[in-house]
Amino acid sequence: MDTIRGMDTKRLNGAIDVDLMKKSRIAGIGAGGAVGLYEDLVRSGLGSLTVMDFDTVDETNLCTQGYGVQDIGILKTDALGHRLKDINPDLEYRPVSGNVLKITDTEIAELVKNADLLLFMTDNFHAQARGNRIALKFQIPAVFAITYELARCAEITFTIPGITPACHRCAVSSRYEAYRNGYKNDVTSQGSSVMQTHYLNACLGLILLEILHRNKAGCEFGKWFDDKERGLRNLVQLRMSPFYGNGNKTIFDRSFQGSDRVFAFDSVWQKIEPECFPKYTPCPDCGGTGNLVAAGNNIDSTMPDIAL
Repeated sequence: MDTIRGMDTKRLNGAIDVDLMKKSRIAGIGAGGAVGLYEDLVRSGLGSLTVMDFDTVDETNLCTQGYGVQDIGILKTDALGHRLKDINPDLEYRPVSGNVLKITDTEIAELVKNADLLLFMTDNFHAQARGNRIALKFQIPAVFAITYELARCAEITFTIPGITPACHRCAVSSRYEAYRNGYKNDVTSQGSSVMQTHYLNACLGLILLEILHRNKAGCEFGKWFDDKERGLRNLVQLRMSPFYGNGNKTIFDRSFQGSDRVFAFDSVWQKIEPECFPKYTPCPDCGGTGNLVAAGNNIDSTMPDIAL
């Protein structure tokens, strides 16, 4: 019987390599809406998880983030650890109380040491901006996720050195430009529900399993990037409401040609070009060369916010 101390994992056979998952190490930033994602990764056999967050659980988190009454007032990273250990007592779990925007390069190196995958599960633009530089510097695949206003749409970007030619900054460069021009984000999680969080987490989980299994033959999650064209499509948008766009023509309308059969729960995977001359100013993070492996040689993960 395939087991992980109390879990019978035989039903995962064919989709997930349980031995690979036991050996996999993930480091995540953010322990809010991603709680369900971390739980599902552990249920999928993940062996090691490090999570950084500086916040404590409050009453509002019970209906949006999956915490319980017993967690109120506790550091989210500690409360999360209790939940995860109930699923797999043998999980190697490391809670880190801290802010990714304030830790040093030495502390970052310790945080991501031996990680196979980095997760930046925060809507904070500056945290994700630094996350992109961290992922490039340490040459670790990374996934970034945010939700838009009222959670009508969500966004996932991912980078895999040697597969994806463009970095997170290339994918959302217009957002960097907006912040450069003084944009202040006033969009919060107000008006979003845990249902939308679950939807985003499920899609994230599938992408994470594929990244971890990308070099593993014989698994359902080991085939996605056999087609190299898919590695160019590392910006994913998930429409969770028919009201996304407020009547304006969106990429979903263009992609599905306005079909009235497609109005919610759909996704668009966009091909992202490395930003370089002559079409663009070269990306300050990856250089726009199309080679994220080479980008790790010169980047400083502690440089001033978004290098404005």
